[in-house]
Amino acid sequence: MGELGATIMVYPASWRPLPVTIFTQSDRGDLFGAAANTLLLVLVTVAILGVLSRFRSRAQVR
Repeated sequence: MGELGATIMVYPASWRPLPVTIFTQSDRGDLFGAAANTLLLVLVTVAILGVLSRFRSRAQVR
């Protein structure tokens, strides 16, 4: 089981995670919406990794 399968099994009904939204859009044929949400997911992930990298590099200097 991959990340998407696990996410589909455990997310609450009151909200929908971005990977599930992307899967639903691509399954329904809304490829442009799925691509836009995928880009958003990638940008958020890269931003978080960049922030964590800065914190890690600052912690190693001290």
